[in-house]
Amino acid sequence: MTGPDPYGAICNPPPARGPARVGELLRLHPGARIVPVPSGATQIFIGQRGTSLGALTPGLTAAMELLAARRVGSDELLDVVQSHEGELGMLKMPKLLQRLRAGGWLSTTLAVAGSAVLTFRPLGPVVPPVLRHDGDSAELRMSRFAVLRADGTGMVLESPLAHVAAELHDPALVGLLASLPTQRGPGPAPRDPAGARTHPVDWPEAVPALLSALARHGFLVPRSGAAEEGFRFAQWSPHELWFHSRTRVGRHDLPYGGTYWAKGFAEPLPSVRPPFDGRSVELPRADLQALRASDRTLTEVLEDRQSLRLHDSSAPLTAEQLGEFLYRSARNRGTYDDGSQELGDRPYPSGGRAYELEVYPLIHQVDGVEPGLYHYDPEKHRLELVAEPGPALTRLADMSRATAQMSSPPQVTLLITARFGRVMWKYSSMGYALVLKHVGVLYQVMYSVATAMGLAGCGLGGGDSDAFAVASGVPWESESTVGEFLLGSRGKEGSDVVPA
Repeated sequence: MTGPDPYGAICNPPPARGPARVGELLRLHPGARIVPVPSGATQIFIGQRGTSLGALTPGLTAAMELLAARRVGSDELLDVVQSHEGELGMLKMPKLLQRLRAGGWLSTTLAVAGSAVLTFRPLGPVVPPVLRHDGDSAELRMSRFAVLRADGTGMVLESPLAHVAAELHDPALVGLLASLPTQRGPGPAPRDPAGARTHPVDWPEAVPALLSALARHGFLVPRSGAAEEGFRFAQWSPHELWFHSRTRVGRHDLPYGGTYWAKGFAEPLPSVRPPFDGRSVELPRADLQALRASDRTLTEVLEDRQSLRLHDSSAPLTAEQLGEFLYRSARNRGTYDDGSQELGDRPYPSGGRAYELEVYPLIHQVDGVEPGLYHYDPEKHRLELVAEPGPALTRLADMSRATAQMSSPPQVTLLITARFGRVMWKYSSMGYALVLKHVGVLYQVMYSVATAMGLAGCGLGGGDSDAFAVASGVPWESESTVGEFLLGSRGKEGSDVVPA
């Protein structure tokens, strides 16, 4: 073999060692459940995903039981089938294995000298990898999308572009991956890159086969970087592609949806946030009956909606307008109990009626309300003071002003937070994605209400969650900002009036 040797184990194996054979062991996915049914068929499930394998012969049934119990080689599986059905029965085993592989029911372990080194655990039915490399294993590096993390009692290598997870059983393999070179720069590749021999392994002869196996699933890619340079992949930052893949079904084998996983582990949060201790400001309520008769039509509101960033400081937003806006867009209309947790009811929809979003008006200029950071109590329709003006609030206001490209701070920045436990207590894997969907829904309602009232509204694309944590004293991991919406009196038409 020629070419650079980034791990010091391919080109120069110890001369006294014989070749290390990489063997293959099979086992059913650790989450698989085999379910016999009265008709005589055998069904297999992982979570909610399942299929019928049909009526299995005694030999194949014994083979399935063995696959469910431990890792086993193909020869041992054939011996089990033969002991029940003779040599003719052995002919049925390859077809069953092929079906188990294709359906994503079968884990494959690579073993060296009888010791398990690496297991590929399927995340779903087999799909051809989008990043696959079958070339020189000495020319490989880690994909920028691959993540190595602790999982249970070991380490697992995962990628949103792979349909398997790679469980690493030998710590030397972790060091080997860490010693792989990064993307090659201009000029010829060095013959002995730094760190080449800092992670020796007990099975150097097996390294090419193991790295090639990882490359075939897209965990490793050529050092040239060409495989990930096209816009198809370059458009994604790793964390965004991870988020997309893990909050949808198909590329993970995690529990998903409304599992109520925390029931019995932690108490659900109440539907309405406990109040803050600061002084409160009672807000006027909107006359909904009058609005039903006089309000602008839905078509007018939708067609006239704009993102307006120019506020009229000479005639600022009033407490009455702020009260009407919050009453129409974010008040709590009722509380229910589904037997597991309290549910809310507000003017915008929320998955599972979780209503985890809270609104914190950061008031700079409102006629009738002193400047400061407030929490909107959706139950009692009032503002609760959270923090007085100071450096922490200035940091928040400056962030909103800069993001919106305004020349002065907005009259009101509605900081939208999520009490994550309201959603996470019930939902697995998709909780944060659901939160962001709710933010978008609330934005639309706020835009519509602002347009109907003739106010300037503008949703922002990002904000500083740490700044809110400092200003409010609320733990970042329990409740944090997930959206920001600017509100003010409408200024004159000009360059700051920007259609979204």
